[in-house]
Amino acid sequence: MKTKQVKKKQSILQQLMINILLPVLVLFTLAFLFVYKYQQNTVEASIARRKSNIVAETKNLISYYDFAIHQHEESLIAYMQQKSSQLEKKLQHYPIDKAPLKQLEAEIGMDTINEDIYLIDNNSKIVNTTFQPDLGLDFKKLDPEFEQFFENIKKNGKFKDDRFGLELKTGRMRKYSYFPVKTGDYIIEIGLYSETADQFKALLLEKIKGLSKRYPSIHNVTLFLGVENIVDVSIKDSISAKAYLECLNEKKTVIIDCDNPNTPGKEQKEYIFLPVLDATLYTGYVLEVQTNDLKHREMLADLFFNFILLFIGVLIILSIIVYIRSKKITKPISQLAIEAQGINAENLGKHINISGSKEIEELSTSFNDMMDNLRDSYETLEEKVIERTAELEQQKRLVENKNEEIVDSIQYAKFIQEALLPSKAEIKAALPHSMIYYAPKDIIAGDFYWFEQRKDEIWFAVADCTGHGVPGAMVSVLCVNAMNQTLFETAITETGEFLDSVREKVVRTLTKESRSVKDGMDISL
Repeated sequence: MKTKQVKKKQSILQQLMINILLPVLVLFTLAFLFVYKYQQNTVEASIARRKSNIVAETKNLISYYDFAIHQHEESLIAYMQQKSSQLEKKLQHYPIDKAPLKQLEAEIGMDTINEDIYLIDNNSKIVNTTFQPDLGLDFKKLDPEFEQFFENIKKNGKFKDDRFGLELKTGRMRKYSYFPVKTGDYIIEIGLYSETADQFKALLLEKIKGLSKRYPSIHNVTLFLGVENIVDVSIKDSISAKAYLECLNEKKTVIIDCDNPNTPGKEQKEYIFLPVLDATLYTGYVLEVQTNDLKHREMLADLFFNFILLFIGVLIILSIIVYIRSKKITKPISQLAIEAQGINAENLGKHINISGSKEIEELSTSFNDMMDNLRDSYETLEEKVIERTAELEQQKRLVENKNEEIVDSIQYAKFIQEALLPSKAEIKAALPHSMIYYAPKDIIAGDFYWFEQRKDEIWFAVADCTGHGVPGAMVSVLCVNAMNQTLFETAITETGEFLDSVREKVVRTLTKESRSVKDGMDISL
Protein backbone atom coordinates (compact mmCIF):
# COMPACT_ATOMS: atom_id res chain seq x y z
CA MET A 1 0.00 0.00 0.00
CA LYS A 2 1.46 3.37 -1.08
CA THR A 3 1.55 6.18 1.45
CA LYS A 4 1.08 9.73 0.28
CA GLN A 5 4.19 11.82 0.88
CA VAL A 6 3.38 15.01 2.75
CA LYS A 7 5.34 18.04 1.61
CA LYS A 8 7.11 19.74 4.49
CA LYS A 9 5.86 23.30 4.80
CA GLN A 10 7.92 26.30 5.85
CA SER A 11 7.22 28.36 8.92
CA ILE A 12 6.38 32.06 8.73
CA LEU A 13 9.82 32.86 10.15
CA GLN A 14 11.51 30.84 7.40
CA GLN A 15 9.38 32.49 4.72
CA LEU A 16 10.18 35.96 6.05
CA MET A 17 13.90 35.18 6.13
CA ILE A 18 13.80 33.91 2.52
CA ASN A 19 11.50 36.61 1.16
CA ILE A 20 13.54 39.43 2.69
CA LEU A 21 17.11 38.12 2.51
CA LEU A 22 17.00 36.49 -0.91
CA PRO A 23 15.91 39.57 -2.94
CA VAL A 24 18.42 41.78 -1.08
CA LEU A 25 21.28 39.36 -1.73
CA VAL A 26 20.26 38.92 -5.38
CA LEU A 27 20.21 42.70 -5.88
CA PHE A 28 23.53 42.97 -4.05
CA THR A 29 25.07 40.32 -6.33
CA LEU A 30 23.68 41.96 -9.48
CA ALA A 31 25.10 45.29 -8.37
CA PHE A 32 28.51 43.67 -7.84
CA LEU A 33 28.40 42.00 -11.27
CA PHE A 34 27.58 45.36 -12.83
CA VAL A 35 30.46 47.06 -11.00
CA TYR A 36 32.81 44.16 -11.81
CA LYS A 37 31.92 44.29 -15.51
CA TYR A 38 32.18 48.07 -15.55
CA GLN A 39 35.59 47.91 -13.87
CA GLN A 40 36.74 45.24 -16.31
CA ASN A 41 35.64 47.32 -19.29
CA THR A 42 37.28 50.38 -17.76
CA VAL A 43 40.59 48.56 -17.37
CA GLU A 44 40.45 47.20 -20.92
CA ALA A 45 39.60 50.66 -22.23
CA SER A 46 42.50 52.06 -20.19
CA ILE A 47 44.92 49.52 -21.70
CA ALA A 48 43.64 50.33 -25.20
CA ARG A 49 44.02 54.05 -24.49
CA ARG A 50 47.57 53.50 -23.22
CA LYS A 51 48.43 51.57 -26.37
CA SER A 52 46.98 54.39 -28.44
CA ASN A 53 49.06 56.91 -26.50
CA ILE A 54 52.18 54.81 -27.05
CA VAL A 55 51.49 54.62 -30.80
CA ALA A 56 50.92 58.38 -30.97
CA GLU A 57 54.10 59.14 -29.01
CA THR A 58 56.05 56.62 -31.10
CA LYS A 59 54.94 58.38 -34.28
CA ASN A 60 56.14 61.68 -32.83
CA LEU A 61 59.48 60.14 -31.87
CA ILE A 62 59.83 58.61 -35.34
CA SER A 63 59.15 62.00 -36.88
CA TYR A 64 61.98 63.54 -34.85
CA TYR A 65 64.20 60.56 -35.63
CA ASP A 66 63.44 60.74 -39.36
CA PHE A 67 64.24 64.44 -39.40
CA ALA A 68 67.53 63.98 -37.56
CA ILE A 69 68.62 60.96 -39.59
CA HIS A 70 67.66 62.70 -42.80
CA GLN A 71 69.91 65.66 -41.93
CA HIS A 72 72.73 63.24 -41.19
CA GLU A 73 72.15 61.41 -44.47
CA GLU A 74 72.44 64.63 -46.48
CA SER A 75 76.06 64.87 -45.37
CA LEU A 76 76.81 61.36 -46.68
CA ILE A 77 75.11 61.36 -50.10
CA ALA A 78 77.77 63.39 -51.94
CA TYR A 79 80.52 61.25 -50.38
CA MET A 80 78.85 57.97 -51.42
CA GLN A 81 78.22 59.26 -54.97
CA GLN A 82 81.86 60.34 -55.30
CA LYS A 83 83.19 56.97 -54.11
CA SER A 84 80.83 55.12 -56.47
CA SER A 85 82.19 57.10 -59.46
CA GLN A 86 85.78 56.39 -58.42
CA LEU A 87 85.03 52.68 -58.06
CA GLU A 88 83.46 52.55 -61.53
CA LYS A 89 86.72 53.81 -63.05
CA LYS A 90 88.85 51.40 -61.03
CA LEU A 91 86.64 48.39 -61.84
CA GLN A 92 86.99 48.89 -65.62
CA HIS A 93 90.28 47.01 -65.45
CA TYR A 94 88.94 43.93 -63.60
CA PRO A 95 86.27 41.24 -64.01
CA ILE A 96 83.59 42.09 -61.47
CA ASP A 97 83.81 38.77 -59.65
CA LYS A 98 87.65 38.92 -59.43
CA ALA A 99 88.15 42.58 -58.57
CA PRO A 100 90.25 43.18 -55.40
CA LEU A 101 87.67 45.29 -53.66
CA LYS A 102 89.56 45.63 -50.37
CA GLN A 103 92.56 47.02 -52.25
CA LEU A 104 90.44 49.36 -54.36
CA GLU A 105 88.55 50.49 -51.25
CA ALA A 106 91.82 51.55 -49.65
CA GLU A 107 93.07 53.20 -52.87
CA ILE A 108 90.09 55.57 -53.11
CA GLY A 109 90.28 56.47 -49.39
CA MET A 110 87.27 54.56 -48.01
CA ASP A 111 87.03 53.38 -44.37
CA THR A 112 87.72 49.65 -44.69
CA ILE A 113 86.21 48.93 -41.28
CA ASN A 114 82.88 50.78 -41.40
CA GLU A 115 82.35 50.88 -45.17
CA ASP A 116 81.78 47.98 -47.60
CA ILE A 117 81.42 47.51 -51.35
CA TYR A 118 78.95 45.14 -53.06
CA LEU A 119 78.86 44.29 -56.77
CA ILE A 120 75.40 43.12 -57.94
CA ASP A 121 75.12 41.40 -61.35
CA ASN A 122 72.14 41.41 -63.72
CA ASN A 123 70.65 38.42 -61.88
CA SER A 124 70.31 40.52 -58.71
CA LYS A 125 73.04 38.51 -57.02
CA ILE A 126 76.04 39.77 -55.07
CA VAL A 127 79.05 38.30 -56.92
CA ASN A 128 81.80 40.25 -55.15
CA THR A 129 81.91 42.15 -51.84
CA THR A 130 84.14 43.26 -49.01
CA PHE A 131 81.46 42.04 -46.56
CA GLN A 132 81.93 38.28 -46.89
CA PRO A 133 78.71 37.19 -45.06
CA ASP A 134 76.71 38.66 -47.97
CA LEU A 135 78.75 37.06 -50.80
CA GLY A 136 76.42 35.10 -53.06
CA LEU A 137 73.28 36.74 -51.63
CA ASP A 138 70.42 36.44 -54.12
CA PHE A 139 68.06 39.40 -53.67
CA LYS A 140 65.34 37.72 -55.74
CA LYS A 141 65.05 34.97 -53.13
CA LEU A 142 64.65 37.57 -50.42
CA ASP A 143 61.93 39.40 -52.32
CA PRO A 144 61.11 39.21 -56.07
CA GLU A 145 60.51 42.98 -56.04
CA PHE A 146 64.27 43.56 -55.68
CA GLU A 147 64.73 42.54 -59.32
CA GLN A 148 62.41 45.32 -60.49
CA PHE A 149 64.12 47.74 -58.10
CA PHE A 150 67.55 47.08 -59.66
CA GLU A 151 66.12 47.21 -63.18
CA ASN A 152 64.72 50.67 -62.50
CA ILE A 153 68.11 51.85 -61.22
CA LYS A 154 69.87 50.61 -64.37
CA LYS A 155 67.13 52.07 -66.56
CA ASN A 156 67.45 55.53 -64.97
CA GLY A 157 71.26 55.31 -65.03
CA LYS A 158 71.53 57.51 -61.96
CA PHE A 159 72.98 57.26 -58.50
CA LYS A 160 70.36 56.18 -55.92
CA ASP A 161 70.65 56.26 -52.14
CA ASP A 162 68.33 54.73 -49.54
CA ARG A 163 67.47 55.46 -45.93
CA PHE A 164 69.47 54.21 -42.99
CA GLY A 165 68.20 50.80 -41.96
CA LEU A 166 69.17 47.69 -40.03
CA GLU A 167 71.89 45.56 -41.57
CA LEU A 168 70.38 42.04 -41.45
CA LYS A 169 73.52 40.19 -40.41
CA THR A 170 74.79 42.53 -37.70
CA GLY A 171 71.69 44.44 -36.64
CA ARG A 172 73.59 47.77 -36.91
CA MET A 173 72.33 50.88 -38.69
CA ARG A 174 73.66 51.10 -42.27
CA LYS A 175 73.07 53.37 -45.23
CA TYR A 176 73.15 51.93 -48.75
CA SER A 177 73.60 53.55 -52.14
CA TYR A 178 73.29 52.10 -55.65
CA PHE A 179 75.25 53.22 -58.71
CA PRO A 180 74.68 51.62 -62.17
CA VAL A 181 77.83 51.39 -64.27
CA LYS A 182 77.63 52.83 -67.79
CA THR A 183 78.02 49.42 -69.42
CA GLY A 184 74.91 48.17 -67.57
CA ASP A 185 76.67 44.96 -66.50
CA TYR A 186 76.34 45.45 -62.76
CA ILE A 187 75.45 47.83 -59.94
CA ILE A 188 77.89 49.20 -57.39
CA GLU A 189 76.35 49.16 -53.91
CA ILE A 190 78.06 50.95 -51.01
CA GLY A 191 77.04 50.30 -47.41
CA LEU A 192 78.43 52.30 -44.56
CA TYR A 193 77.96 52.19 -40.80
CA SER A 194 77.48 55.39 -38.86
CA GLU A 195 78.01 55.83 -35.16
CA THR A 196 75.80 58.91 -35.31
CA ALA A 197 72.97 56.85 -36.88
CA ASP A 198 73.52 54.15 -34.25
CA GLN A 199 73.24 56.79 -31.53
CA PHE A 200 70.06 58.17 -33.09
CA LYS A 201 68.63 54.66 -33.28
CA ALA A 202 69.66 53.83 -29.69
CA LEU A 203 68.14 57.07 -28.46
CA LEU A 204 64.89 56.37 -30.37
CA LEU A 205 64.64 52.82 -29.03
CA GLU A 206 65.47 53.97 -25.52
CA LYS A 207 62.74 56.59 -25.62
CA ILE A 208 60.23 54.11 -27.03
CA LYS A 209 61.23 51.46 -24.52
CA GLY A 210 60.81 54.01 -21.74
CA LEU A 211 57.18 54.44 -22.70
CA SER A 212 56.38 51.07 -21.12
CA LYS A 213 57.60 52.26 -17.71
CA ARG A 214 54.82 54.85 -17.59
CA TYR A 215 52.10 52.20 -17.95
CA PRO A 216 52.11 49.19 -15.57
CA SER A 217 50.15 46.97 -17.95
CA ILE A 218 52.61 47.60 -20.82
CA HIS A 219 55.43 45.10 -20.34
CA ASN A 220 57.76 46.04 -23.23
CA VAL A 221 57.81 48.27 -26.35
CA THR A 222 60.15 47.68 -29.32
CA LEU A 223 60.43 49.33 -32.75
CA PHE A 224 61.62 47.61 -35.95
CA LEU A 225 62.36 49.02 -39.40
CA GLY A 226 61.46 46.17 -41.70
CA VAL A 227 61.75 44.94 -45.26
CA GLU A 228 58.85 42.99 -46.72
CA ASN A 229 59.15 39.18 -46.29
CA ILE A 230 62.33 39.52 -44.18
CA VAL A 231 62.25 38.81 -40.44
CA ASP A 232 64.24 41.10 -38.15
CA VAL A 233 67.35 39.37 -36.78
CA SER A 234 66.32 40.09 -33.15
CA ILE A 235 63.09 38.08 -33.46
CA LYS A 236 63.88 34.48 -32.54
CA ASP A 237 60.62 32.53 -32.06
CA SER A 238 58.58 31.41 -35.07
CA ILE A 239 55.18 32.63 -33.80
CA SER A 240 56.45 36.18 -33.31
CA ALA A 241 58.22 36.06 -36.67
CA LYS A 242 55.03 35.01 -38.42
CA ALA A 243 53.03 37.80 -36.75
CA TYR A 244 55.78 40.33 -37.56
CA LEU A 245 55.73 39.42 -41.28
CA GLU A 246 51.92 39.45 -41.40
CA CYS A 247 51.89 42.94 -39.90
CA LEU A 248 54.65 44.18 -42.23
CA ASN A 249 53.40 42.57 -45.45
CA GLU A 250 49.69 43.29 -44.97
CA LYS A 251 50.23 46.63 -43.17
CA LYS A 252 47.79 45.79 -40.37
CA THR A 253 47.82 45.25 -36.61
CA VAL A 254 48.40 41.65 -35.48
CA ILE A 255 47.90 40.34 -31.91
CA ILE A 256 49.29 37.03 -30.61
CA ASP A 257 49.43 35.28 -27.24
CA CYS A 258 52.93 34.86 -25.87
CA ASP A 259 52.12 33.68 -22.38
CA ASN A 260 55.17 32.56 -20.42
CA PRO A 261 54.30 29.85 -17.85
CA ASN A 262 57.21 30.99 -15.69
CA THR A 263 55.83 34.53 -15.26
CA PRO A 264 52.56 35.56 -13.58
CA GLY A 265 49.77 37.06 -15.65
CA LYS A 266 48.72 36.55 -19.25
CA GLU A 267 51.00 38.08 -21.87
CA GLN A 268 50.22 39.29 -25.40
CA LYS A 269 52.19 40.86 -28.22
CA GLU A 270 50.63 43.42 -30.52
CA TYR A 271 52.42 44.28 -33.78
CA ILE A 272 51.38 47.70 -35.13
CA PHE A 273 52.38 48.89 -38.61
CA LEU A 274 53.70 52.46 -38.99
CA PRO A 275 54.65 53.94 -42.38
CA VAL A 276 58.22 55.03 -43.19
CA LEU A 277 58.92 58.13 -45.27
CA ASP A 278 61.24 58.38 -48.30
CA ALA A 279 62.45 54.76 -48.20
CA THR A 280 62.76 52.53 -51.24
CA LEU A 281 63.76 49.19 -49.81
CA TYR A 282 62.17 49.50 -46.38
CA THR A 283 58.45 48.70 -46.13
CA GLY A 284 57.75 50.43 -42.83
CA TYR A 285 58.14 50.44 -39.08
CA VAL A 286 56.67 47.71 -36.87
CA LEU A 287 55.92 48.67 -33.28
CA GLU A 288 55.87 45.66 -30.93
CA VAL A 289 53.85 46.29 -27.74
CA GLN A 290 53.98 43.49 -25.17
CA THR A 291 51.29 43.59 -22.48
CA ASN A 292 50.87 41.71 -19.22
CA ASP A 293 47.46 41.69 -17.50
CA LEU A 294 48.86 40.81 -14.05
CA LYS A 295 47.94 44.21 -12.59
CA HIS A 296 44.54 43.93 -14.21
CA ARG A 297 43.95 40.49 -12.70
CA GLU A 298 45.23 41.55 -9.28
CA MET A 299 42.87 44.52 -9.25
CA LEU A 300 39.86 42.39 -10.25
CA ALA A 301 40.88 39.70 -7.72
CA ASP A 302 41.02 42.35 -4.98
CA LEU A 303 37.62 43.61 -6.06
CA PHE A 304 36.18 40.09 -5.93
CA PHE A 305 37.79 39.34 -2.55
CA ASN A 306 36.46 42.59 -1.06
CA PHE A 307 33.02 41.76 -2.41
CA ILE A 308 33.08 38.33 -0.77
CA LEU A 309 34.00 39.87 2.58
CA LEU A 310 31.34 42.54 2.21
CA PHE A 311 28.80 39.94 1.07
CA ILE A 312 29.44 37.73 4.10
CA GLY A 313 29.32 40.71 6.46
CA VAL A 314 26.06 42.01 5.00
CA LEU A 315 24.60 38.49 5.06
CA ILE A 316 25.40 38.04 8.76
CA ILE A 317 24.20 41.50 9.84
CA LEU A 318 21.08 41.36 7.71
CA SER A 319 20.26 37.83 8.91
CA ILE A 320 20.49 38.92 12.56
CA ILE A 321 18.31 41.99 11.98
CA VAL A 322 15.72 40.08 9.96
CA TYR A 323 15.68 37.21 12.48
CA ILE A 324 15.07 39.56 15.45
CA ARG A 325 12.37 41.53 13.65
CA SER A 326 10.75 38.38 12.26
CA LYS A 327 10.66 36.80 15.71
CA LYS A 328 8.81 39.80 17.05
CA ILE A 329 6.28 39.59 14.22
CA THR A 330 5.77 35.83 14.37
CA LYS A 331 5.60 35.47 18.17
CA PRO A 332 1.86 36.40 18.44
CA ILE A 333 1.09 34.11 15.51
CA SER A 334 2.92 31.22 17.18
CA GLN A 335 1.04 31.91 20.44
CA LEU A 336 -2.25 31.90 18.53
CA ALA A 337 -1.35 28.58 16.93
CA ILE A 338 -0.52 27.05 20.35
CA GLU A 339 -3.78 28.30 21.89
CA ALA A 340 -5.76 26.97 18.93
CA GLN A 341 -4.18 23.52 19.27
CA GLY A 342 -5.44 23.28 22.90
CA ILE A 343 -9.10 23.73 21.92
CA ASN A 344 -11.34 20.64 21.70
CA ALA A 345 -15.03 19.77 21.94
CA GLU A 346 -15.04 20.23 25.73
CA ASN A 347 -13.78 23.85 25.82
CA LEU A 348 -15.29 25.43 22.74
CA GLY A 349 -16.21 28.44 24.85
CA LYS A 350 -12.58 29.31 25.52
CA HIS A 351 -11.44 32.73 24.25
CA ILE A 352 -7.97 33.72 23.04
CA ASN A 353 -6.57 37.10 24.06
CA ILE A 354 -3.37 37.96 22.12
CA SER A 355 -1.90 41.45 21.75
CA GLY A 356 0.26 42.48 18.87
CA SER A 357 -0.15 44.20 15.56
CA LYS A 358 -3.54 45.35 14.30
CA GLU A 359 -3.81 42.35 11.99
CA ILE A 360 -3.03 39.88 14.84
CA GLU A 361 -5.69 41.42 17.11
CA GLU A 362 -8.24 41.28 14.27
CA LEU A 363 -7.31 37.65 13.67
CA SER A 364 -7.75 36.88 17.40
CA THR A 365 -11.19 38.56 17.47
CA SER A 366 -12.31 36.72 14.34
CA PHE A 367 -11.08 33.45 15.82
CA ASN A 368 -13.10 34.02 19.03
CA ASP A 369 -16.23 34.81 16.98
CA MET A 370 -15.68 31.64 14.99
CA MET A 371 -15.37 29.61 18.23
CA ASP A 372 -18.67 31.06 19.52
CA ASN A 373 -20.41 30.09 16.31
CA LEU A 374 -18.79 26.65 16.45
CA ARG A 375 -19.99 26.13 20.03
CA ASP A 376 -23.58 27.05 19.06
CA SER A 377 -23.41 24.72 16.07
CA TYR A 378 -21.99 21.89 18.17
CA GLU A 379 -24.76 22.22 20.76
CA THR A 380 -27.51 21.88 18.11
CA LEU A 381 -25.64 19.29 16.06
CA GLU A 382 -26.77 16.22 18.04
CA GLU A 383 -30.44 17.16 17.78
CA LYS A 384 -30.07 17.67 14.04
CA VAL A 385 -28.30 14.32 13.69
CA ILE A 386 -31.21 12.51 15.43
CA GLU A 387 -33.73 14.22 13.15
CA ARG A 388 -31.73 13.39 10.02
CA THR A 389 -31.26 9.77 11.18
CA ALA A 390 -35.04 9.33 11.69
CA GLU A 391 -35.70 10.73 8.22
CA LEU A 392 -33.17 8.35 6.71
CA GLU A 393 -34.70 5.33 8.54
CA GLN A 394 -38.14 6.22 7.23
CA GLN A 395 -36.82 6.61 3.69
CA LYS A 396 -34.95 3.30 4.03
CA ARG A 397 -38.13 1.42 5.07
CA LEU A 398 -40.00 3.01 2.17
CA VAL A 399 -37.35 1.93 -0.29
CA GLU A 400 -37.27 -1.60 1.14
CA ASN A 401 -41.08 -1.90 0.83
CA LYS A 402 -41.03 -0.70 -2.75
CA ASN A 403 -38.17 -3.03 -3.55
CA GLU A 404 -40.04 -5.99 -2.02
CA GLU A 405 -43.13 -5.19 -4.09
CA ILE A 406 -41.06 -4.92 -7.28
CA VAL A 407 -39.23 -8.19 -6.62
CA ASP A 408 -42.54 -9.99 -5.92
CA SER A 409 -43.95 -8.67 -9.19
CA ILE A 410 -40.88 -9.81 -11.09
CA GLN A 411 -41.01 -13.25 -9.44
CA TYR A 412 -44.60 -13.62 -10.59
CA ALA A 413 -43.59 -12.48 -14.07
CA LYS A 414 -40.97 -15.23 -13.99
CA PHE A 415 -43.68 -17.86 -13.41
CA ILE A 416 -45.61 -16.45 -16.38
CA GLN A 417 -42.52 -16.44 -18.63
CA GLU A 418 -41.63 -20.01 -17.63
CA ALA A 419 -45.22 -21.03 -18.44
CA LEU A 420 -44.73 -19.71 -21.97
CA LEU A 421 -41.57 -21.76 -22.45
CA PRO A 422 -42.00 -25.36 -23.74
CA SER A 423 -41.47 -28.07 -21.17
CA LYS A 424 -38.21 -29.96 -21.21
CA ALA A 425 -40.15 -33.28 -21.09
CA GLU A 426 -42.04 -32.41 -24.27
CA ILE A 427 -38.80 -31.54 -26.06
CA LYS A 428 -37.10 -34.68 -24.73
CA ALA A 429 -39.94 -36.83 -26.06
CA ALA A 430 -39.64 -35.37 -29.53
CA LEU A 431 -35.84 -35.07 -29.50
CA PRO A 432 -34.46 -37.80 -27.22
CA HIS A 433 -30.83 -36.69 -27.53
CA SER A 434 -31.50 -33.00 -26.86
CA MET A 435 -30.47 -30.94 -23.83
CA ILE A 436 -31.79 -27.57 -22.64
CA TYR A 437 -29.58 -25.12 -20.68
CA TYR A 438 -31.38 -21.88 -19.78
CA ALA A 439 -29.87 -19.45 -17.20
CA PRO A 440 -31.20 -15.85 -17.39
CA LYS A 441 -28.90 -13.03 -16.21
CA ASP A 442 -31.75 -11.45 -14.21
CA ILE A 443 -34.85 -13.02 -12.68
CA ILE A 444 -36.62 -12.65 -16.02
CA ALA A 445 -34.93 -12.12 -19.35
CA GLY A 446 -35.36 -11.39 -23.02
CA ASP A 447 -33.68 -14.68 -24.01
CA PHE A 448 -36.04 -17.60 -24.68
CA TYR A 449 -36.33 -20.87 -26.55
CA TRP A 450 -39.45 -22.04 -28.49
CA PHE A 451 -40.70 -25.52 -29.45
CA GLU A 452 -43.84 -26.60 -31.33
CA GLN A 453 -45.07 -29.59 -33.41
CA ARG A 454 -47.32 -29.29 -36.42
CA LYS A 455 -48.32 -32.63 -37.96
CA ASP A 456 -45.01 -34.32 -38.71
CA GLU A 457 -42.94 -31.08 -38.42
CA ILE A 458 -40.86 -30.05 -35.42
CA TRP A 459 -40.14 -26.30 -35.03
CA PHE A 460 -37.42 -25.17 -32.62
CA ALA A 461 -35.95 -21.72 -32.08
CA VAL A 462 -33.51 -19.88 -29.81
CA ALA A 463 -33.94 -16.09 -29.59
CA ASP A 464 -32.35 -13.03 -27.95
CA CYS A 465 -34.72 -10.08 -27.61
CA THR A 466 -33.73 -6.45 -27.16
CA GLY A 467 -33.13 -5.46 -23.52
CA HIS A 468 -32.68 -7.25 -20.21
CA GLY A 469 -35.03 -7.91 -17.31
CA VAL A 470 -38.61 -6.67 -17.58
CA PRO A 471 -38.29 -4.88 -20.99
CA GLY A 472 -36.68 -7.96 -22.54
CA ALA A 473 -39.25 -10.27 -21.05
CA MET A 474 -42.10 -8.17 -22.46
CA VAL A 475 -40.55 -8.22 -25.95
CA SER A 476 -40.04 -12.00 -25.66
CA VAL A 477 -43.75 -12.53 -24.88
CA LEU A 478 -44.62 -10.45 -27.95
CA CYS A 479 -42.24 -12.46 -30.14
CA VAL A 480 -43.46 -15.87 -28.83
CA ASN A 481 -47.07 -14.83 -29.54
CA ALA A 482 -46.10 -13.79 -33.11
CA MET A 483 -44.38 -17.13 -33.73
CA ASN A 484 -47.35 -19.18 -32.41
CA GLN A 485 -49.76 -17.11 -34.50
CA THR A 486 -47.70 -17.61 -37.65
CA LEU A 487 -47.30 -21.36 -37.06
CA PHE A 488 -50.94 -22.22 -36.44
CA GLU A 489 -52.66 -19.65 -38.64
CA THR A 490 -50.61 -20.13 -41.81
CA ALA A 491 -49.38 -23.07 -43.86
CA ILE A 492 -45.83 -21.74 -44.17
CA THR A 493 -43.22 -24.50 -44.28
CA GLU A 494 -40.12 -22.46 -45.16
CA THR A 495 -38.16 -20.95 -42.27
CA GLY A 496 -37.33 -17.79 -44.21
CA GLU A 497 -41.00 -17.09 -45.01
CA PHE A 498 -41.86 -17.98 -41.42
CA LEU A 499 -39.44 -15.40 -40.01
CA ASP A 500 -40.62 -12.74 -42.48
CA SER A 501 -44.18 -13.28 -41.26
CA VAL A 502 -43.07 -13.09 -37.61
CA ARG A 503 -41.10 -9.91 -38.31
CA GLU A 504 -44.12 -8.32 -39.98
CA LYS A 505 -46.31 -9.04 -36.97
CA VAL A 506 -43.74 -7.77 -34.47
CA VAL A 507 -43.11 -4.58 -36.43
CA ARG A 508 -46.84 -3.96 -36.83
CA THR A 509 -47.36 -4.38 -33.12
CA LEU A 510 -44.41 -2.16 -32.01
CA THR A 511 -44.91 0.58 -34.59
CA LYS A 512 -47.46 3.27 -33.81
CA GLU A 513 -48.45 6.41 -35.56
CA SER A 514 -46.95 8.81 -33.01
CA ARG A 515 -43.74 6.97 -32.26
CA SER A 516 -41.78 3.86 -33.06
CA VAL A 517 -39.97 1.50 -30.71
CA LYS A 518 -36.65 0.20 -31.94
CA ASP A 519 -36.99 -3.25 -30.37
CA GLY A 520 -36.74 -6.71 -31.84
CA MET A 521 -34.84 -9.96 -31.54
CA ASP A 522 -32.04 -12.05 -32.96
CA ILE A 523 -33.35 -15.57 -33.64
CA SER A 524 -32.10 -18.91 -34.87
CA LEU A 525 -34.96 -21.09 -36.22
